Amino acid sequence: MDTAEDNALALLGVSAREEAVYRLTLRSPGLEVAAIAQGCGIDPESAVRALDRLRDFGMVVTPDQRRFSGADPVSVVDRLARTRIHGLQGEIRRVASSRHLVESLTEDRRAGQRGRTTELEHVEGLDQVVAYVDEFSFFAREERLTTHPGPILTAAFDAVRNSDLKYLRRGLRMRTIVHTRALGSPQVGRFVSELSERGAQVRGTDGPLERMVIFDRRIALVATDRLDITRGALVVRQPSLVANLLTLFESRWSRSCAFADDLPSDAERRVLHAMARVDKDEAGARELGMSVRTYRSHVAALMRRLGAPNRFRAALAARERNWL
Repeated sequence: MDTAEDNALALLGVSAREEAVYRLTLRSPGLEVAAIAQGCGIDPESAVRALDRLRDFGMVVTPDQRRFSGADPVSVVDRLARTRIHGLQGEIRRVASSRHLVESLTEDRRAGQRGRTTELEHVEGLDQVVAYVDEFSFFAREERLTTHPGPILTAAFDAVRNSDLKYLRRGLRMRTIVHTRALGSPQVGRFVSELSERGAQVRGTDGPLERMVIFDRRIALVATDRLDITRGALVVRQPSLVANLLTLFESRWSRSCAFADDLPSDAERRVLHAMARVDKDEAGARELGMSVRTYRSHVAALMRRLGAPNRFRAALAARERNWL
């Protein structure tokens, strides 16, 4: 017979036929090949092949090369188990060391994509966007630039937070610009503080801001929806387009202020611009459509916040903070 109903020794590398032969030599020691073949329902050649394997395993003994007896089961199972474990340990080590294959396989994938796609690729949905961010972050070696132009949607918050913190744990640089409307959420405020504590440079702005992530200044993801990158994104690999996005980011960065600073309100920013243009409070108030008293109240509050003794010094301090 070619198989046994219960091949209990299969996990130790012994086939059903070999197990059947071994069990027969345990029950009836001293059998010759012909008797073993008849007892197992197989031809003599198959019996010889099985016996050769069992001798290699140390499972049968044959003092006169004609008769066969089964070896002690305790010793057999112990030996087979140790051999099997040793083989498994080697396999585990090989599997554990296979991480290096990721980069070469991913490069093959990229080469295939370059061969069949342009340097612009559209991806849809949160899962795909997160997968691309994780892949590009994994291979980033220098710096990741990110922006958060609006409230981070609840459905995407964990994915965004996990991705950013995982990147920072690798000790790489990150610069992030966050819009004031995103900071209105206590959850986002705590998240931004966490980024700063982990080493990210974070700035705030209330000016125009697009949602994008740039990796090592060579690949960018730009949201198809300006406020929600999880709905879909454009993967940009074309060097001149990435360069333009870098210029845009640096422009936004230069106009933003450190997260630790308390950003001025829209009204205060308008007063600052008026202060820089006109000398008279009456003229500034008239330009902004507010009363002189209200205008002067804003001016006094701004001077206190900026620690400036006069309006000229206040304007200088505001420029240093990128409030102007």
